[in-house]
Amino acid sequence: MSAAEHRLPYTPQVWRLDWAHGSAEVQALGGMLGPLHFRLDAERDLQVMHVAPWAGTTDSLGLPGVLRRLRGEWPCVPFGRTDLPPDLPPGWTSLAPEDDWSHGYSSNHRWSCEHASAERLCLAIDYPDDSPVARIERHLRVVPDAPALDMELVILPRRSLRLPAGLHPTFRLPHPSGRVQLELGRHDGIYSYPSRSAGAISRLRPDVRSERLDALAGLHGALDLSHLPLSEAGEELLQVRALAAAPDAAPFSLHYLDYGARVGMWWDTSQFPDLMLWFSNRGRPEFPWQGRHVALGAEPLNSVFDLSRVARPPAGHPLADRLGIVLRAGQPWRTRYRIAAWSGALPATLAPTLTDWNPL
Repeated sequence: MSAAEHRLPYTPQVWRLDWAHGSAEVQALGGMLGPLHFRLDAERDLQVMHVAPWAGTTDSLGLPGVLRRLRGEWPCVPFGRTDLPPDLPPGWTSLAPEDDWSHGYSSNHRWSCEHASAERLCLAIDYPDDSPVARIERHLRVVPDAPALDMELVILPRRSLRLPAGLHPTFRLPHPSGRVQLELGRHDGIYSYPSRSAGAISRLRPDVRSERLDALAGLHGALDLSHLPLSEAGEELLQVRALAAAPDAAPFSLHYLDYGARVGMWWDTSQFPDLMLWFSNRGRPEFPWQGRHVALGAEPLNSVFDLSRVARPPAGHPLADRLGIVLRAGQPWRTRYRIAAWSGALPATLAPTLTDWNPL
């Protein structure tokens, strides 16, 4: 048998960013970013983006595109699942998704490269002809003098509509348990998922509001999800409503205690007002998860959890006004965001002023 006959069905295409304060890889499949290394100083290099343990194995080749080489961060246009949970509370209305691509066509297909250098990368993907979205673009640029990466998402719509949309950063959680502290800015409440996670372990009361991450409404009393990884197996989804940054902090950050460093994320909260938190902590027994998947998704979104493609909450629900982003036919829609690392107090130069950013 020839060497060619031993080849996998495709060779993953990966582009690399490299600068004095970090390095990053972005793959064609899903346009996913990861790994992402931040060089904090001469002695500390912190890899912050999650890479699924099955990525690159032969068993993974039969998985949907979004799961096949799951890692890091990528855009979801439209955002959310395409299957309807069977146990939503009374008053929810079921909807028919426009296609079967979980988290959107672009999350499941390969992107093409428009520009690549050590400091800047531009990717694009064309959507099917019957999609209301014609094309989306993804631009990444290093911050030359800091451990930080700037990103931009551009959506080019065919027709005017509101579309659930979001970003999907998924962060690495090194062992041991409890050594990564999750920190949030001010917000208007933390809401638990309205359905029990099918095929997974959940310890939260569904469809309730809590004030704090360290005292969530659990099935057996208050539950603390502020220190990660969790010591007990579980799979949880939360939506933090109206999350905002303080002057001296990011709206979302992770304090890696064993590294003496924080990793933070900034985005335009007028476009993505909420943050969905996906706690994946050995809580799914089925393939490919197999009780081994540990990561934190921190996903800026304009959607009701990942449900807006398949269900609508009753009018009185506190998230009922999360209707999606507004797209105008023929007009590009843009959003900018940043992921960065630092030690000690947050440097003033790291917190971006989003209104001052020029397109990448």
